[in-house]
Amino acid sequence: MKKQIVVTLILLIATAFITVVYFKNLNPPGTKTSRVMGTIPGNAALIFEFNNDQGFYDIFTDNKLLAAVISKQKIGELDTLRTALLLNPLLERFFIGQNIFISLHPSQKNNTDLLLTISATKGFEPSAIDQAAKQPNSGLLITPLNIGGRQGFTIYITALKKRFYLVSNAENIFSGSFSKELIEQSTTNENRKNKPPFVLLSEQQNANSLANLYVNYSQLTPLFDQLFSNKNTDIFKSFRLLPGMAALTLNYKTDALMFSGSTAIQPNKAASLFKPFYRPATNS
Repeated sequence: MKKQIVVTLILLIATAFITVVYFKNLNPPGTKTSRVMGTIPGNAALIFEFNNDQGFYDIFTDNKLLAAVISKQKIGELDTLRTALLLNPLLERFFIGQNIFISLHPSQKNNTDLLLTISATKGFEPSAIDQAAKQPNSGLLITPLNIGGRQGFTIYITALKKRFYLVSNAENIFSGSFSKELIEQSTTNENRKNKPPFVLLSEQQNANSLANLYVNYSQLTPLFDQLFSNKNTDIFKSFRLLPGMAALTLNYKTDALMFSGSTAIQPNKAASLFKPFYRPATNS
């Protein structure tokens, strides 16, 4: 009987220890992600996050559904950009395995611009970008750029015959876009003030996810106004009226893009389709 009690106590202690260690390792949302996403302008409607790993690219190579959503042209531009910069022998080791954030922003030119945000590993110096351009057949022409007092580069990519603007933010975080206007927005604090924080996943969830999608429902309407010629489209109308943010993880299927996650309602925002049915939780 005493042996059974001792064994039971040992099992209880072991269970308690494992539970404490598990929840201790579940870092609060945004330990690292929030620093990177904090540099993204507040008018982002969607932010797609994935790991810069060859395995991810292998999965989505020739994925027609993804090309239909983003467009073949933009997919091609991003692939060329990755080859020219992220796979450059002098730069690759600083960015491999880092998470990339691609955000969609409505612009004043009735177009949707993409912003790429990524952090470099320790030891990276921006001067390495200059050195990369000096390599034979790099396909890059780089000139210095100063935006908002921050060091940046104008990178002309010969394969695309387009300029890509790259700026260095704090903590080795870099923002890049084919839109100079969007890069200028990313360097001003005005675009980050009072912006609602995105719902974030814990570091543990982030590490186990193939890709994540962050949604700012309040910015879907201006985004859709630029994507669709019919301004009164009812596509996702319920979501566009929803005052909230969502963090979704990608469930991969070859013939579908499926996301699951959670949404945080902002009760202090303007009334929406779902507002009459929403009641804040109260303690009884």
